[in-house]
Amino acid sequence: MRHTKKYKVQTAVRIIVLWLFALICLAPFYVAICYAFKSKTEFAKTKLAFPTTLYLQNFVDAFELKNYFNSVKNSAIVAICVVILIVVICSMSAYIITRKNNKFYNFIFYFFQMVILIPFQTIMFPLYRELYSLHALSTLWGLIFTELGVYMGYYIFLYAGFIKSVPIALEEAARIDGCDRYQVFIRIVFPLLKPITMTVVVLCFLASWNDFFLPLIMVQKDEVKTLPLMQFFFFGEYTSNINLAFAASILSMIPAVAVYFCAQKYIVAGMTAGAVKS
Repeated sequence: MRHTKKYKVQTAVRIIVLWLFALICLAPFYVAICYAFKSKTEFAKTKLAFPTTLYLQNFVDAFELKNYFNSVKNSAIVAICVVILIVVICSMSAYIITRKNNKFYNFIFYFFQMVILIPFQTIMFPLYRELYSLHALSTLWGLIFTELGVYMGYYIFLYAGFIKSVPIALEEAARIDGCDRYQVFIRIVFPLLKPITMTVVVLCFLASWNDFFLPLIMVQKDEVKTLPLMQFFFFGEYTSNINLAFAASILSMIPAVAVYFCAQKYIVAGMTAGAVKS
């Protein structure tokens, strides 16, 4: 009886803690929804109370903002290009590093990991000067390759850890059947990397889509600004339009949420699928 009561108390405490943690995580979304669907008059009266009526004009005004759709297009171009380059380059790099496994390739692997440990602030000004000399400032291609260099080390690390679990026997069998190294990777290894590839796609897309610091440094022209930089439009030195800002923020969240839910089944259900074959 004592053990049963103790177990029930522990379960109740655990559930309460989990609910509190969930509420803390969901609080920012609640605030965003409340602010986005309130008019200025209702916002002035009630800050955190749920809106009595859904005021949709904030979303209409967000769509009508100058350069809003252009910013969405720029963010989409940068995010999609970075994701494609990351998947192609990092998967191939991690594969050759993992399979060669000698001193040279181990040095290359640890070199990429050292890049992760270097704070971006230490290379910010040298990077700016280098991009200026290459005429890459305020260009989408310059921003794409900068994000590629910043993110590459982390995703090579993820790919390398997963490729180690792929049996070499599968590659040896493909070699016997006449496949060269490139065919082995494309036809045998890369399809087995679907779980980690979908994870990389989601993480990389979210990182690139929501990136604010790199575009802030590199992009000065309005026609090449990304969506996070566009949020600066709502906050001036003496004025701010919080309701419109949150409405635009919710709209900018839609592509990221859609990408996550489309890839969620591959991440959750297929994390171990195909990793071990016999």
